[in-house]
Amino acid sequence: MSIAQRSVAGEEVFRPRKTSFDEHGLADRVPTLAPPKRRNLPNRILRAYDSAKHVTGVPRAARATLAELCRFVPQNEPFAPIFAHKDVIAERIGADQRTIYRHLATLRQLELIEVLPQERKSRSGRFAVARVRLTRKACELVGLIDVPEDVIHTPPHDKMSDGYTLTEPTLSKNQRPTLVGALPQDLAWLTGQGLSRAGVFKLMGQAKQHGKRLSDIVTVVAGYLQDLKGGKLFAYLAALACGPTDFSVAAADERRRQQLAAEEQRVKRRAKLFRQRFAGTTLTNRTQTKLYVIDQRARFVEVVEAGRSATGPLTETEPWIERLRSGDLRLATAEVERAFGRHSLPVSLALN
Repeated sequence: MSIAQRSVAGEEVFRPRKTSFDEHGLADRVPTLAPPKRRNLPNRILRAYDSAKHVTGVPRAARATLAELCRFVPQNEPFAPIFAHKDVIAERIGADQRTIYRHLATLRQLELIEVLPQERKSRSGRFAVARVRLTRKACELVGLIDVPEDVIHTPPHDKMSDGYTLTEPTLSKNQRPTLVGALPQDLAWLTGQGLSRAGVFKLMGQAKQHGKRLSDIVTVVAGYLQDLKGGKLFAYLAALACGPTDFSVAAADERRRQQLAAEEQRVKRRAKLFRQRFAGTTLTNRTQTKLYVIDQRARFVEVVEAGRSATGPLTETEPWIERLRSGDLRLATAEVERAFGRHSLPVSLALN
């Protein structure tokens, strides 16, 4: 009931009325603007956070969760467990906790995180994204560990052994090793085990004081370092650097063994590529006086010359590869095959 006097001009007009916005109670739902909780992050974590936002091959929503996980990673121990409440992450990315579960499942499927059994906090009782840690693949993608640029997604090269040859068993004093993030290439992977750059430099100084090289020590005991992280790894290497054992001879033998293994793998890879590319093809020499007909499985080769032919096993591929490189062998054209009385079939080759 209105108590306004309708006979008084203008009294009803100036009386405040409820709008449809107030009648539905929407005025109380207007969000209150407040600044976020500030937290100072190291530059390395900030770079990892930005990199996680732009990782290709990961759904955009899951990238936001990956970036939030990077905020809680200790920069000196990138593989340490991450303690972060799901409700905090959900609030920061504007999603609910069930969405966070789906994002974690996606990241786990992509082998970017390792999910360990979940725990409940004793005081508040809230579930936390506890015992979740980034994998080596994730740390390399976001830049939390220093690795060579061609480690991920880059196949080995046929001509060189990824930057330098292993002809010398030990590093010469006048030879400057390849640096990765200001660290020698053979020591850069230690940052992925929880060692900081300063820690690696300190170990290098301790080894130098005792007439040793940290590269020799790491080369010899690399198999024992995979399970050591952070402080334990530093203490172990410091004990070896300051101990009486000389690692130069053992390191030379290990580098020689690695060189032979790398050469063996290179030969096997080149042989596999040769058989894949030239199976079922016909080659000829530079003077076009011979034909070399390779069967469909690249196991046998028929040599045709002046009206006679002979077939033999194709066991060693290195001589064939060298002759192809030098130009002594080339693909035979249809005219050359018809000159030898061979009926040429169209063959499509994918030569990269």
